[in-house]
Amino acid sequence: MWDYIVVGGGLAGSVVTNRLLKHDASLRILVLEAGPDVSNRTDILYVNSTNLIQGDFDYNYQTVPQVHLDNRQIGNSGGRALGGGSAINTCGWTRGPRLDYDLWAQTVGDDRWSYDGQLPYFRSTEDWCDDNQNPDQHGHEGPLYVASVSSTGRQYPLRDQVEQSWHEIGVETIPELDGNAGNTLGVSELFENRRDGKRQIASVVYPLNGATVLTNTLVDSIIIEKDSDGNAQATGVRLANGIEYKARQVIASAGAYRTPQLLMLSGIGPSETLLSLGIETKLDLPDVGKGLADHVMFSMFWKLKNPELGYAIGSSNPLFQEPQFGLGNANNFITSTAVPKDGLAEAIAKDEGRTPDPTSHPLLKDTHAMMENFVLYLPLPAAAPILPTNGTWITTTMVGLQPTSKGSVTISSKDPKVPPVIDPNYFATEVDKYVWRESIRQMVSLVSGNQTVLGRDIIEVETPPSSFDPINSGVSDEYLDARVRTSGISTYHGMGTCAMGKVVDANLKVKGVQGLFVVDASVFPVVLGAHIQAATYALAEQAAGIISTNSLI
Repeated sequence: MWDYIVVGGGLAGSVVTNRLLKHDASLRILVLEAGPDVSNRTDILYVNSTNLIQGDFDYNYQTVPQVHLDNRQIGNSGGRALGGGSAINTCGWTRGPRLDYDLWAQTVGDDRWSYDGQLPYFRSTEDWCDDNQNPDQHGHEGPLYVASVSSTGRQYPLRDQVEQSWHEIGVETIPELDGNAGNTLGVSELFENRRDGKRQIASVVYPLNGATVLTNTLVDSIIIEKDSDGNAQATGVRLANGIEYKARQVIASAGAYRTPQLLMLSGIGPSETLLSLGIETKLDLPDVGKGLADHVMFSMFWKLKNPELGYAIGSSNPLFQEPQFGLGNANNFITSTAVPKDGLAEAIAKDEGRTPDPTSHPLLKDTHAMMENFVLYLPLPAAAPILPTNGTWITTTMVGLQPTSKGSVTISSKDPKVPPVIDPNYFATEVDKYVWRESIRQMVSLVSGNQTVLGRDIIEVETPPSSFDPINSGVSDEYLDARVRTSGISTYHGMGTCAMGKVVDANLKVKGVQGLFVVDASVFPVVLGAHIQAATYALAEQAAGIISTNSLI
């Protein structure tokens, strides 16, 4: 009999296991991971690795055809290894804004999930690169080294021009260039959780010593039994090969796509879905798999006027041969921007059928960072037309931070080897369309025309997909919508499919089932305007304390 079985040895599963054992080293914990142990794989460590997303350790999901993205199926990644997404991600470290966490706490009625409530856990994850930068916000004794571009000495030639150009269109720099201190609006430095340029895999930096770990082990379902009073109780798990393990408590940490699949395969979920597949309904929980949110990413590629000046990776500039330029991604800043509230209110009214109250509507009562913007000093291969990395092009990449389009995860088979059915329903709302139009126009203002130094001196023209003319400041709404429909992709930030307050309570217990917890990004009850790994680390850190206190009550 195990004290805990953790289903999923990914980012959250690794952290919660490690921290539970910190609370009580005598615990008997079994970790079950469908993928391999990649702790010795040197080919996934550095920024120039070609074995990350869509590589050996990615589930390589495909969404259903996306109605609002020209019926395209969109690739959607999930880490299939010990460490999960931390083994394949781009290592961007962004907490997201205070506003989002405070809305989380308000939504579930529990201040532990507010920004201040989670701050101790953010700090406990971190070994921050700068002792003097917002010391009340950052930790220095955690397992994850967080590096800035400056701390690695990567002084890209266009750094000053990019920052100046943001200022020239009215976007200011965040104090201390730190967007990880609660305020994300403005220009922040890029931070990455890399140590000496190498990724830090969660299962390595949060060692699983003291736990029993089975890799390449697929779980079929959680065993749900009824006690003498008729209450549902998780008593263990059944593997795909039929082997069963018993436990006092089960923790599902399989991620925003696999956790709802696991619950449904276990008989917990919408009864009509379970009935259609011949799965016995142990608990009718209709919200399992609902509320999927993900961030859409869109890129544009800009030809330099004078590539011989050595502004971009691939040029003959000897600067880029210096070793520090292999220590992280090729950009300086993450810039988060808002949109005009009058247009946002009009879009909300179209979606909701009534005029929103600007004093109470979550998107209007405060000023939200709606779009994240990057200037990368190379043609980003994952999203580019076929462009050579020869110093001639740079990329602007944008990530929609507060999508109101929501989708779902469901199942089409009782077989756990069959992937979940993923429908993010991207780009479905007027709010999302408005935000993208305004934000792309702002990006065009940043890098073209006479308003900024980039436009005046650096950029010649956009290189669009062959079906489009180069973008300019006067393009129509229809043109912009078509560009996003044609080229929008996932940022692999799935969240919200077992939302706190709906599927789990504020203690992360699955409602209506004793002894069953969920710890991963599926529990986020609101959209977080961030790359979700930092939030998931903090969630799992706090979860270990909550579970150790509440699980045996």
